[in-house]
Amino acid sequence: MKRVIVFCLMILLFISCRSYSEKDLIGVYTPVNYRNTFDTIHLKKNNKYYRTVYNKSKERVIEIRGEWSVREDVIEFKSPYFLNLDRDLVMYPELLQDTESNGLGYIWKKVGVFEFCVGYFGVDLPNQNCYRRLND
Repeated sequence: MKRVIVFCLMILLFISCRSYSEKDLIGVYTPVNYRNTFDTIHLKKNNKYYRTVYNKSKERVIEIRGEWSVREDVIEFKSPYFLNLDRDLVMYPELLQDTESNGLGYIWKKVGVFEFCVGYFGVDLPNQNCYRRLND
């Protein structure tokens, strides 16, 4: 009986520990269900990323080039990073000045498509601050 329990725990541990490589994640990601902004995060090789954010008037309001890294199922965007919480950037353009922090998030594969969520998380708010990779 102990062997069965240990075996089941080992399988559970193996399944729960996901590890993704840089090569797996390279691509263009867009936000899920954003209304006030449109955002693209282009993860490139050599741990570089390029990002463009547009406000709801479809004006480009910020462009950022930076570095990213992945360790197991956690993605990190090094500063400068803009935490896009889908706020109204037309009414509050001063929010664009906040690029001093890093961005941290969890990565997973949902129906064969990579997604990650960064920033604040809420169980009652599904897809909050989440990005999905576009088809290549």
